[in-house]
Amino acid sequence: IMATQTTADTAIDDPYIWLEDVEDEKCLDFAKSANEKCLETLGDPKSGKTKTYDSVLSVLESDDRIPYVSNYGKDENGERIVYNFWKDKDHSKGIWRKTTLSEYTSNPKPDWDIVLDVDALAEKDGISWVYKGSRSLPRARDPMSEGRIVTRTLLQLSRGGSDAVHIKEFDLLQGAFVEEEPFNLPEAKTRASYKSRNVLMVGTDFGPERV
Repeated sequence: IMATQTTADTAIDDPYIWLEDVEDEKCLDFAKSANEKCLETLGDPKSGKTKTYDSVLSVLESDDRIPYVSNYGKDENGERIVYNFWKDKDHSKGIWRKTTLSEYTSNPKPDWDIVLDVDALAEKDGISWVYKGSRSLPRARDPMSEGRIVTRTLLQLSRGGSDAVHIKEFDLLQGAFVEEEPFNLPEAKTRASYKSRNVLMVGTDFGPERV
């Protein structure tokens, strides 16, 4: 299958454009065949004598990992709030959670509040969501917070881990997706950020000859 992508100056022939449809039967067969060739060459990490799969999995699921955090401002009591995205054996898709900086620095096992459970969201929507990060509204550009705390963010979620993402606006104060006039962008290889609370800057495929 051959396709042509056209830009303002150049036409590019891409014989692999059909791989963009990641859920197509032909694409899935291609991925399965490539995996089989890899296992034939390198061996199956699940059943091999080296126990590579179990060794790597134990590291990725270890509770001894450092939960790196990001600063999201201060709550109404002046406590600094930090966020962390975490995966373990009970949360294979991950949870987005928060705590205070004082709790984080004083307790080896901090008490976390879950903001978003991606496993639960995937089950609810019937979609194998993969968390691809977020981009928050800067406090300095948010008149609602008066520069105190981050109130909104753009969550990036992909179906099954694809490069294309759905962007959904999330209210961090309510712990829920924004329902009234939200910024929700359809699936695409998109980048977006806040110019202000009511304006986004978006880079995406806007159609033929506009990439």
